[in-house]
Amino acid sequence: MPNSDEIRALLDRLQEATGLRLCLEESRETDDPGATAEKLRNLLALTRSSRDKHSFLRRFLTEPLDEDQVRTGFARHHIRADALRALILVSFPDGSTDEARRILSSIFPRSRVSPLPIRRELILLIIKDHFSDISSMVSTLLDTMASEAMVPVKITYSDQARPMADLPALYRDLLTSLYIGNTFYPQKQVYGAGSLGLARLVYALPEAPCRRYLLEHFGTYDLGQLDPDTLRAIHTLFSNNLSLSETARRLFVHRNTLAYRLDKFQKASGLDVRDFDDAVTCRIGMMIWQKLHQKSR
Repeated sequence: MPNSDEIRALLDRLQEATGLRLCLEESRETDDPGATAEKLRNLLALTRSSRDKHSFLRRFLTEPLDEDQVRTGFARHHIRADALRALILVSFPDGSTDEARRILSSIFPRSRVSPLPIRRELILLIIKDHFSDISSMVSTLLDTMASEAMVPVKITYSDQARPMADLPALYRDLLTSLYIGNTFYPQKQVYGAGSLGLARLVYALPEAPCRRYLLEHFGTYDLGQLDPDTLRAIHTLFSNNLSLSETARRLFVHRNTLAYRLDKFQKASGLDVRDFDDAVTCRIGMMIWQKLHQKSR
């Protein structure tokens, strides 16, 4: 017959497995210690089963498993290879905390979203249904993490569902999207896997033609020498369709001040970013410089 020490030991094991401190409420009636211990053992078994499934999914997504290993793992954990899933990858640039992970895991119901910790700084959310609502889920996630966890996060996601068997390739694509986003758009928090466009193209270019492009279009001018005000002016001009008036308004500067900064850049680099062709050349050159600079860090 189980005694209070055995029940306490089971509670301690559950706390170790789940991270939650559990206790039994006092009852006016005399509870059956045997039944209580059996329920606790069942809970522990369920927790162990969940951990085993998470361990398999991590290996399935991040390691090159052969077909037999995948088939066996799917069968053991009752996973259908054709079940549709979408993914949201959440990155904690400064590392996550236990509280931040708890908040992240509590935002959406487990019946719809399964959080899967990959590393301390990466958590993958596996979405089971309502795939058309992914973008609003991302907005909810950002708002909640900012207001409750108060930690910065970066997110990349797939807005199309894929069969479980295709998730490793999709996960690798999200990791690549996260790296590309951090390289070319470090100020942004969300990188849609299908919205990186030119950045993804530049990322895929070999280093030799990248260096040749900079040499042909910028000569000895080093884009790394751009002062912060001029750099901000150029980026703002690009994001406002080369409109000088709107750019000056966004920067809170006089139009003549903006023109002075752009003239200064033209004299140093030979490119007038107010001209469409020169703006395209400069935009690509700046992205190439970012790619090479990121690689050398």
